[in-house]
Amino acid sequence: MLLANYHVHSDYCDGKNTLEEMVKAGIAAGLISMGLSSHFPLPFANDWTMKEENVEAYLNDINDLKTRYASQIELYCGMEIDFFIDRQDISDLAKVVRPQLDYTIMSIHAMGITTGDAVSYIDESPQDFEKGLKKYYRGDTRKFIKDYYQSIEIMAKTFEPEILGHIDLIKKYNQNNCFFDENEDWYQETVCVCLDGIAETSTRMEINTGANMRTPGVGRYPSDWMIPEMKKRNIPITVGGDSHSVEGIVYEYNQAEKYLAECGYREYWVLKKGRWEAQPLGV
Repeated sequence: MLLANYHVHSDYCDGKNTLEEMVKAGIAAGLISMGLSSHFPLPFANDWTMKEENVEAYLNDINDLKTRYASQIELYCGMEIDFFIDRQDISDLAKVVRPQLDYTIMSIHAMGITTGDAVSYIDESPQDFEKGLKKYYRGDTRKFIKDYYQSIEIMAKTFEPEILGHIDLIKKYNQNNCFFDENEDWYQETVCVCLDGIAETSTRMEINTGANMRTPGVGRYPSDWMIPEMKKRNIPITVGGDSHSVEGIVYEYNQAEKYLAECGYREYWVLKKGRWEAQPLGV
């Protein structure tokens, strides 16, 4: 079974449970290594990330949990940090805090201009996604998708985060191909160019299993067709539940592990004693 989860949210951001409740759920599920990774504060108004004034308390709480649960599970302090398409950068605060973390997940959630508070998000709602496409791309979905994947590649090459989060989050509200068809050549070619760039870095790609729990029908991130392409490029993988509640700690882990093996993956990467190590699948 998969024995780790490095994408875990709590009530410090938009999660439902406390850090300790998530840790206890990880122990109960048999995890040997677990990272807590609340959404890092954003430099604009929102209701789903950690507040800047709570960062120190978050770091202290995780250090306390590391000590208290050391005999039961290895805990690591992470955060999910946003890369901004318009800035081609992360926030100044993220650059200050990142060295204090055991690892980072980096991902993209926002589209368009992020210097004010009227930000459009990729994963907030279908309506917000469509609004952003019209406002910033005049409805040209293909142009946005190319910008998105080029930015993912730049993010990986510039910062080499330990984990790249939900690479194809843009498909969240694309059920029934209402915005684009990811089976079309132009889409897959765009993604594969991005994968080529990621393969040049040390970044691990996250196999994110939690999507169906919050948006039924969306599947995993990345989509099934993408995983063999990752394997061709020897892109290392890790696993995350994108868990926003205790019920999501190992959501769809068995299905993910089976498919990874079918695609030729024989290992995934875990943190052990503070170092990244390859762990065999199926152990």
